[in-house]
Amino acid sequence: MSNWLSGLRRFGLLLVTGCAALIASSGFMHAQGFAITKVSKNSASFPAMAVGSDGNLNLVWIDRVNGLQFARSTSSANGTALGTPVDVPGPGGTVALPAFQPQIAVYMTQPNVIEIAWAAVHPGSSPTTYDVFASRSEKSGAVGTFISTQVGGPVALFDSPRLAFDFSGKTNIVWGQHDVLIAQAQDGLNFGTPVSLLQVTPPATPPDTGGPRIAVSVDNHIFVAWTDEQARNQPGSYCLAKTQDPTGTFYTNTTGGYFWMNETPPPPVAGAPFNFSGTNTRRLSDTDWLNGGGLDSRYPNGFFGCSYDNLRMFTDKTGQVDLLWAGDDQDILISQNHGRGPVAMSFSFPINLANQDASFPDVAVDKAGNFYIVWSGGPGPFANAEGIFFRRFDVTTDKFGPQLSIAPAQSPGSAFPQIAIDSNSNVNIAWEQPTAAIKNDGTDVFNTFFARSVDGGNTFPTVSQVTTSSSVLCFRPGPFFPAGAVPTTPDFTTCGTVQIGVDAKSTPDMVWVNQASGSAVADIDFATSTSPTGTLSSNAVSLTASSATANVTITVNGFTAPITFSCLNADTQAALPSWLACTFNPPTLNPTVGNTDTLTITRQGTPASGMFISAPSAHNLPVFGSSMAWSTTLATLSLITMLLLAMGRRRDLGRAILMRGFLIMTLTIVVAAGLVSCGGGTSKSTSGTTGGTGGTGGTGGGSTVTMHVAVQAQSGGSTTTLGTVTITAQ
Repeated sequence: MSNWLSGLRRFGLLLVTGCAALIASSGFMHAQGFAITKVSKNSASFPAMAVGSDGNLNLVWIDRVNGLQFARSTSSANGTALGTPVDVPGPGGTVALPAFQPQIAVYMTQPNVIEIAWAAVHPGSSPTTYDVFASRSEKSGAVGTFISTQVGGPVALFDSPRLAFDFSGKTNIVWGQHDVLIAQAQDGLNFGTPVSLLQVTPPATPPDTGGPRIAVSVDNHIFVAWTDEQARNQPGSYCLAKTQDPTGTFYTNTTGGYFWMNETPPPPVAGAPFNFSGTNTRRLSDTDWLNGGGLDSRYPNGFFGCSYDNLRMFTDKTGQVDLLWAGDDQDILISQNHGRGPVAMSFSFPINLANQDASFPDVAVDKAGNFYIVWSGGPGPFANAEGIFFRRFDVTTDKFGPQLSIAPAQSPGSAFPQIAIDSNSNVNIAWEQPTAAIKNDGTDVFNTFFARSVDGGNTFPTVSQVTTSSSVLCFRPGPFFPAGAVPTTPDFTTCGTVQIGVDAKSTPDMVWVNQASGSAVADIDFATSTSPTGTLSSNAVSLTASSATANVTITVNGFTAPITFSCLNADTQAALPSWLACTFNPPTLNPTVGNTDTLTITRQGTPASGMFISAPSAHNLPVFGSSMAWSTTLATLSLITMLLLAMGRRRDLGRAILMRGFLIMTLTIVVAAGLVSCGGGTSKSTSGTTGGTGGTGGTGGGSTVTMHVAVQAQSGGSTTTLGTVTITAQ
């Protein structure tokens, strides 16, 4: 091979390698740093976390030697750390070894009051039954302050008992599989006799509930909901097939999965026990959801969708209770309240939020009442787009935003997403990500991933791997999974899932089970963010000719070096248009003196409608468009050069050799161009100035322009995006 062609091939390979390096480096542009510590003493599993109103994290888990363990966080200028683990004994000082994931709750107005509930195997039972226990500390979980008691049992269970404080300070615990039981205690220890919430006790056909859930509305009504699949295998069951009439228009099922709701109002005398009863229970499937809830005529007999043990209950802006769950048919379904009727709250007909097969939803609500829902791609041998998906409900528009894909591309087996919202509506999501397609042969491992949005869930520029080493994936197929099939996601776990919360400094913190491959010991690992963070007092402003300025307060945490600020057009990753300007007071902030700065956004010209830039792609991967654009240009020039050289060489130059050179250059161009397209445009870095100008001005005609401005902080040689402000200008 001639020297010139050999050199050209080496150049092509070098160019491709350079492109790969650019891509790899861009993936770390938004990397989030985490400090990881081990908090368990022995082999451990099933962590559960609750955050108190004081911002302290409260964590409980199972230790194979010492039983239940509890740890509480402390926050300081150096960050957040978990304290020394404390033993949570069973009744009489015995070692508490729960059979399922223990549950934890913190009293809303007194964060020093902590309650833990769990279930343990009833000694000598066959078939296996379980006893239900509770433990309480009124001194922030300090050593020796947990006192435990048995609440109920023995009963059949599929999952853990659930608990909630009501607004009168009582502890309420629900549990059951073939019954639904509730017990209440004012002091969290002296529980009364458990009460069945079934309409008929005992029922002719015992239910199969998986496990009931509990929530408390702002007016102190206690809601208990459960799903029941005891009829899933009956002829005509909705669970087996959606039986339709000959026209194919209506779903005429009258059996299959049932959704039940018990609503108990507070007692007329303050402090008195609640009057729990099955007479307060109704079946939503053919009451609230009859005739499509008045909205969907395809369900004249009601909604009989099937689900098992994944129901979520949460309170919305009005302080009332909504329902969220994943159906067996792999929909993500939500039913919102429609206000209180003559007797009880009315729940809307379920709607599907997912665009593909889905499972394992989680939800969080911010202080304004917006709620944020996350889920994973569905399990089972069905066609699905695997990954982690997200939607936001905006209370101002009363609508759901578009579905966003959060996990990196090609993410098989993404599962168990958990979500937490801080006081500034920053969205934090954690999940478990297998390193390869699940084989179910004992070799599957996962890493913990984290995503963060600082603009209320519009974009997720931060997607990071938290773990530094992989952990064994512990799961079992779901109860209705086809025999012998390999799942695409581990939708049921045998050791617990990643947990996330935000602490007093609005810093995201996570815990998960870490078991190295080949090791018999599993640790509980705790990760807290080490990256500087900041918040904005407002995420949206409006500008007009008569009201041309708006101020936003910036609060920063974790910075040690002086900070300068700048603004960036978040839609184009370029400088601001000439009609818009940002200034900061003070221009440089010394974090040793103060942690707040004032951003002034000024409309200094008339925006034209042609300036409108659409929001970035829903698939928010790291931006590397500029690098790829240069790579495309360079590769194109190289290809032209090779063609010119080839035209001047001997005619006996081997066609195969020439074609190989063409192939290298062409492939480079195609890959680079594709990456520019997927990356969502080009990117331009910003300097540490107090504002930016760019683009064209224009006088416009009074049109309304909407754009997103990213607020950035430069400190110690690095740049951090603190948040995004939506600008509406006219």
